Amino acid sequence: MGLAIVKAIVEAHGGRIVVSSQLGNGSVFSLGLPVAPAAGTSQ
Repeated sequence: MGLAIVKAIVEAHGGRIVVSSQLGNGSVFSLGLPVAPAAGTSQ
């Protein structure tokens, strides 16, 4: 259930989760979030 909650929060912020797994070695969960412009800067 915890991973499902994290996935929902990450995706709600425009990010994604990637899982890499190897039998007998475990899994690596990586997440990425988009970078927002700093407050007070113009584009």
